[in-house]
Amino acid sequence: VEAVAKCQYRILLVMATGTGKTYTAFHIVYRLLKSGLKKKVLYLADRNILVDQSIQQDFAPLEKTIHKINFAKDDPVTITSHEVYFSLYQQLAGNEEDTDNGEDPVAKFASLFQKDFFDLIIVDECHRGSAKKDSNWRKILEYFSSAAQIGMTATPKETKYISNIDYFGEPIYTYSLREGIEDGFLAPFKVINVRTNIGEGWRPYKGQLDKNGMEIEDRIYTNSDFDYNIILEERTYEVAREITEYMKSTNNRMQKTIVFCANEDHADRMKTALTNLNADMCKDNPDYVVRITGSDPYGKSKLKYFISVNPEGPVIATTSKLLSTGADCKMTKLIVLDEMISSMTEFKQIIGRGTRLREKDGKSHFVVMDFRNVTRLFSDPDWDGPIEMVDGYDPNPKKKGGTGPDTPGGGTGPIDPPEPRIKPIVDENGCDVHIIGKRVEVYDSDGKLL
Repeated sequence: VEAVAKCQYRILLVMATGTGKTYTAFHIVYRLLKSGLKKKVLYLADRNILVDQSIQQDFAPLEKTIHKINFAKDDPVTITSHEVYFSLYQQLAGNEEDTDNGEDPVAKFASLFQKDFFDLIIVDECHRGSAKKDSNWRKILEYFSSAAQIGMTATPKETKYISNIDYFGEPIYTYSLREGIEDGFLAPFKVINVRTNIGEGWRPYKGQLDKNGMEIEDRIYTNSDFDYNIILEERTYEVAREITEYMKSTNNRMQKTIVFCANEDHADRMKTALTNLNADMCKDNPDYVVRITGSDPYGKSKLKYFISVNPEGPVIATTSKLLSTGADCKMTKLIVLDEMISSMTEFKQIIGRGTRLREKDGKSHFVVMDFRNVTRLFSDPDWDGPIEMVDGYDPNPKKKGGTGPDTPGGGTGPIDPPEPRIKPIVDENGCDVHIIGKRVEVYDSDGKLL
């Protein structure tokens, strides 16, 4: 508020997931509106669920002056009567893939609002498209350049091509995951690193055919291949079995769980395996296991029930990317990593799905179960939370397939090899998979082994 009052027009707030970015944004907006310093506010987000969550929850006290922009229905004359406007980046500027269709990315917006209509813009999750210099989303911010613009993120991006600081400037306030845990606002966590007998690689025998009679290419397949380039049915089953056994061992089969999978097909197969292994729970609750992905209308319709504090609805959600950012999964107690992650930003966003602390509702901590050893790949001196350290980690792993711009350590990291059009499918007779070891270590927020 002080920065805005001093006419600072580009402001960056970096707050760990779960520390109340939207709640903070509401109080900033409320104070500036009531003081008369700002009169028209635009709140930008990149997903409908983020917009709806904000309107229904933190911004509820301003509900009478809120409007969710709809370009198909809004009238340029009557739309100007509100104070706080919510919209999606994509709705305003179109998709990045559509930049060559000749359409002005700000044409929709210009048809409803003059350049100086808004005097305050909140940019939620600004580590996404708004940080890119050539982004259509960025053009929206430049169109309203006279407005004070506040970017909010848990994971600011800094790469050769994408920078929050380049646009918003250095953050005026930072609140880390470590601070949130130490202050009692965020849930502490531990990591269970699970190793299988094929974790170091699997090679088919000479002339081995998959279940459809197709010969499997002779090479060593690793974690970067499983479910991306080859499907090992027994591995999917073993991961699902281990998740189920863990939930049974804690005597809490109703703990909200997110399983992050390699892709939507993998998420569907994982859903099937978990459903079969939890048939007793699915008998009473058909939605006990649900796939929630971008192309699954039924699963998406169940998202609001999954993220609710109430126990009804889905308990286990299998997903690929849809739940990795933004969704306020308040009661998630178990996060399962069964995908390769090539970005510290994405990793922290995924971990953030479990950081909400809800002690009154029975959630005081959460657990990360890692089947791809990605937690060790990303543990570095900059990590700001108590993360487990396990043995068998190569600090200088051989990177397969090249390097990526958005990884720690100066920009090197694994890039998933391109997926083949037809993936070999190997059943339980073609590849035996079993768990060979688990190790759990708990660290404090300073990285000291407890």
